[in-house]
Amino acid sequence: MRETAAQKTGQRSETTPARQLTAVLFVDIVEATPLALSLGDRAWAELLEQYHQLVRETLERHRGWLMDTAGDGFFAIFDETDDAIRCALHIRESVRPLGLELRAGVHLGHCWKADAKCAGADVHVGARLAGAADPGEVLISEAAAERAGQAGLELTDRGIRSLKGLPGTLRVFAVGTKQPAAVLGPRPSHA
Repeated sequence: MRETAAQKTGQRSETTPARQLTAVLFVDIVEATPLALSLGDRAWAELLEQYHQLVRETLERHRGWLMDTAGDGFFAIFDETDDAIRCALHIRESVRPLGLELRAGVHLGHCWKADAKCAGADVHVGARLAGAADPGEVLISEAAAERAGQAGLELTDRGIRSLKGLPGTLRVFAVGTKQPAAVLGPRPSHA
């Protein structure tokens, strides 16, 4: 997993926060609490460990930086919007053999980044998109849709929505694929 300098050294720097255009991804398990209760603590912990490993590996393959986790939720950032979208699709497909169904949200916006943190209103938009997604759905903002490479991706307009706790409305799209996510994989490096 790619790490920031602060994560590598364990030390905080006194870096001034920088506002940068960033793709944010939020992923969580659908109906995680009922599933955890039905499985029991030990089986749930084992399943969660497998899930966490798959998500971390997929984030790394798609050039993502893990920002935070909470239970079954992940928050990651990407330099490129299509990397975030492809990562979400790949995670969704990768965890299905575990019997898990996910929901995900991707947004492109300006975030304040310093040390190992990323914050700002646009981070909340990404989180709210994930919360608004149907089971198995990757929901993206119009800003993310406009910047995505879209090669091999199908976007379905889900209309204009109000997102919980956010002012105004936002046009959102569901992302599908014309190819299996395993075929999509990460985009090629330009190195």
